[in-house]
Amino acid sequence: MIKKLLLLGGAGCAVVPAVAVLAAIGIGAGASACIETSAGGVLAAEAPVPLEARAWIREAKAACPDLPEAWIAAVMAQESGFRPDAYADDSNGGTWGLFQINEAIWTGVYGHGFDADRDANGVRDIADPLTHARYGGQYLCNRLAGVRQIRADHPGWASSQLPLLDALIIAHNAGESRLRTYPDIPTVTARFIDNVDRRVSEWTTVTDAGIRSDLPDDAATGPTSAPTPEPSGPLDTSGVGCLPGLGTGDVVVPPGTPHDVATAVRTAMSYVGVTSGWHQLCDRLACRAYGYVGSGYPTAAEHWRQMVATGNAHPGDACPPLGSFVFWRTGRPAGHVSVVVQADPGCDPKKVMVTSNGVFDSATGNHGGVYLLSSAQLNAGYVSGTGYLGWSNPVCKGARLPDGTVHPAPSGH
Repeated sequence: MIKKLLLLGGAGCAVVPAVAVLAAIGIGAGASACIETSAGGVLAAEAPVPLEARAWIREAKAACPDLPEAWIAAVMAQESGFRPDAYADDSNGGTWGLFQINEAIWTGVYGHGFDADRDANGVRDIADPLTHARYGGQYLCNRLAGVRQIRADHPGWASSQLPLLDALIIAHNAGESRLRTYPDIPTVTARFIDNVDRRVSEWTTVTDAGIRSDLPDDAATGPTSAPTPEPSGPLDTSGVGCLPGLGTGDVVVPPGTPHDVATAVRTAMSYVGVTSGWHQLCDRLACRAYGYVGSGYPTAAEHWRQMVATGNAHPGDACPPLGSFVFWRTGRPAGHVSVVVQADPGCDPKKVMVTSNGVFDSATGNHGGVYLLSSAQLNAGYVSGTGYLGWSNPVCKGARLPDGTVHPAPSGH
């Protein structure tokens, strides 16, 4: 997995080859391939998922750690409404259980047919929720591997540009052959994707990236000595499966970008891949990009209030420019702020990229790690996707870092 910061040459808005690589830093070297999906996938406590179903979701995730909890829950809800005995008749002899698996697939992954009751508990294994979840998760993992291989073999197919888990839904619901025909897919499959994506957005929680107040030494009167770089050790992947590369990627600095903004983007990107040291310190991380020890504000929420009061804020504006600060209401007092490291002329939040602390810590095993993700991904975890406040000019009032401060490189480098 490689994270690049690219400077493009040429005129106009056309996509042109990179002429200079400002930074190219490997992240998660040696790790197995990991998913590109929305948010970290942690199922929110308030999501409308029955308590007993949460155990089934955990069982499926244990069988396939690549799959986010919220995505598993959304697929389970779509397929069966969390009913272990759900049945649907079809031309292949019907589908059963939480993930609505047909007998041929079930026999292939489980080794026994629909009538099997191997633990003799009086419930057929296909309808036993823990058994079904475990082997259903294994089936989805196998299907995921197949989708990855198809995308590797056919990078030019339109389906290969889809989010990986949307492509997995097509393979699961309509068959892998439909990846070749995409966007020509059954209406029921398109509805399936829309419903799952909506539920994932509503049911995913983002870790407390900004709940902690910034520290007193971030004030303008605080010390001006350079802080010790945050520790950046190997990823702790114990118990979390794959995912060490989650939250990385490429951003582009357009030609003509002002020097201070280009430098801030380059600095913000240098923190992507750090695995610890930024737990709940979003406001400090944002201002670090512009050369400050910290923000000088007690919380991101207070930072936003001051930006509004001083005319530096653009409330509700969903088209933040490169280098600006974007703020969220999180449902907690401190709020959240991130730096925009890729803007989009079309104002598509899926293309506006930001750096943020903590958001994938549950998936990676990090503690205060720093990640690259879209504004849409981050927004999905805050107040059911309605927490976005707007953007502000990058104003900080903390102490400046000394000239020549070396910002940390990603883990392992």
